[in-house]
Amino acid sequence: MRSRLSPIFVAAVAGLLLSSVAATELAAQQFRAVGRKSVAGIIVSVKPGEIKIKQKNGDVGTYKIQDKDEQAMSIGGTPVRAPANISVTGTIPIKLAERGMIVHFFGFTDVYGKSAGDIESVEVFSGEASPDLKVEFLERPEGRDPARVEVIGRVINVFGNRLQLQVPKSKWAKKERITFTVSDNCVLKISDDHLNRVMPNDIATHVNVLEFANGEAVISQIDVFLAAERETITTSFHEKLEQEFSLLSDEPGEPRELHSDHFVLFTDVSDRSGQILLAKLETMFELIGGYYSARPNSVIECYVVRDLRKWPAGRLDPRGILKIAEPAGITLTMSSGGFNKATVYACEKHSVVQHEAIHAFCAQTFGSPGPVWYSEGMAEMGQYWIPGELAVHIDPVVIDYLTNAEPKKMAEIVAAGQITGDSWQAYAWRWALCHLLASNPNYSRRFKKLGLNLMAGKPDSFDDAFGRVADQISFEYDLFVQNFDNGYRADLCAWDWKTKCANLSSDGRVKHTVKAKRGWQATKLLVREGVRYEFVTQGKWKVDGSSEVTADGNESGQGKLIGMLFFDDYRQSETFELGQKGSFIGQGDGQFYVRCRDGWTDLSDNDGTIELHIRRAPKDD
Repeated sequence: MRSRLSPIFVAAVAGLLLSSVAATELAAQQFRAVGRKSVAGIIVSVKPGEIKIKQKNGDVGTYKIQDKDEQAMSIGGTPVRAPANISVTGTIPIKLAERGMIVHFFGFTDVYGKSAGDIESVEVFSGEASPDLKVEFLERPEGRDPARVEVIGRVINVFGNRLQLQVPKSKWAKKERITFTVSDNCVLKISDDHLNRVMPNDIATHVNVLEFANGEAVISQIDVFLAAERETITTSFHEKLEQEFSLLSDEPGEPRELHSDHFVLFTDVSDRSGQILLAKLETMFELIGGYYSARPNSVIECYVVRDLRKWPAGRLDPRGILKIAEPAGITLTMSSGGFNKATVYACEKHSVVQHEAIHAFCAQTFGSPGPVWYSEGMAEMGQYWIPGELAVHIDPVVIDYLTNAEPKKMAEIVAAGQITGDSWQAYAWRWALCHLLASNPNYSRRFKKLGLNLMAGKPDSFDDAFGRVADQISFEYDLFVQNFDNGYRADLCAWDWKTKCANLSSDGRVKHTVKAKRGWQATKLLVREGVRYEFVTQGKWKVDGSSEVTADGNESGQGKLIGMLFFDDYRQSETFELGQKGSFIGQGDGQFYVRCRDGWTDLSDNDGTIELHIRRAPKDD
């Protein structure tokens, strides 16, 4: 699912969005653009708000970008509206056609729906508007002879060389199905104006970049050609839902009820938007229910309003009306005889509804969503959760704020007396703390227990849960805020507090297996100041899914073995390079940590291990 802005952020940033002049020009005036350039190359990674491109000379550039479905981007930590002009084209093997896609082509069939000839190419419709499905004869058929037809259909499946489509019911499609034979070399023609289908190894044929004085680079225009070799076409959960419900109407309706297994929507949004929202809510329901191992015993009711003028007087709670008008949302809870009923009132933005629905889930299941810091932090987490995704995947504007702002201490984040809806910045800090504690294996089990106790009103507190390891959490929390971005894995970067280190005797040896797919890893070596140590490595590992390299890394230094010292007062030494073989002198007394050099957000695609052997260097005669 593409990243969406948090509900409180939507309201706060609205006044900051630039609209009256071309966004890139306004950004240039406000943030002192110092130059423009054009680049081209292979796409290394695509994340919300960011693309990395490797040029022919091997240089990898990191560029910010605002995609079509994103509200804003961030320059220097400030929200700015600067949508890029995006063109994505390509030809993909027909076997990758996805159920729900709307496709267009010309072929031959008779009046009984029996096709003739092989289809060579199929165009994929893209965009929010759904065309009318049809099988229209372009020439008059004679008897049983096939005639040329224009087809717009919804893909049901591709089996071998048979493409089955859903089309309107007719004499030649009595069951609303029609099948055509495709050639062995048949392709899907893609033409999009967003990044939902772009992935690593696609080609950025032309990119216009605006450079700013603070060192940031923003894409104003990008042309991408999709590589045919790929396992899937669509990477976005939202885009897949758009395809799945593409036949439904986009026209807003009158207030009515829409149902799914665990939700009832009272809404005036379109049928398509309503069904997409229900699918997102059901996905969220399963993820949250799986996390807590508990679920509410009744459906969650949500009033999702597009136009307040359509709703009769008295239908909506006045408190809900005020929030919807902002536009934002609110969850109202009533308790009676041990039964809890939570009702969501929200504007039509899906992210707002998802956020509020998490409050409702927790209130109906446990009695309350907990104190403000926990309830809002977990609601922000929940609206961003994606099935099977462990990495950070949030709005890039929130990331820029957290990484550029003065760090907020944990005691401030969990302080009592906070109110909901205070500021999007406060929501961002709550998200950061909750994400770290829920995702880091050092704290995740106790954090879950703390949350359950807080929501159920049992005696527990943040200090009770983590007071004993407060210094450790503070250390990891600071590292998280310093290094995280979309793609960051808190589980892979968790600090190793359990490995004990010891001084190395003159004839002793230390052996440690270093994983490419981890952050800093503790060895058992206690380095002594002024002592020289020798090391050698064995084996190879992979970074970015490329070919194997030794501990010397590649030409750019990526994949090189590096080290640092961790001191008792929670300080780190400067990082120093190691490589495949060599020596170093201890710059203090501290535990020796090592890792494979790679970006903190790029660890998940690494693979392999290297054996590190360390000894004290023999004294000179």
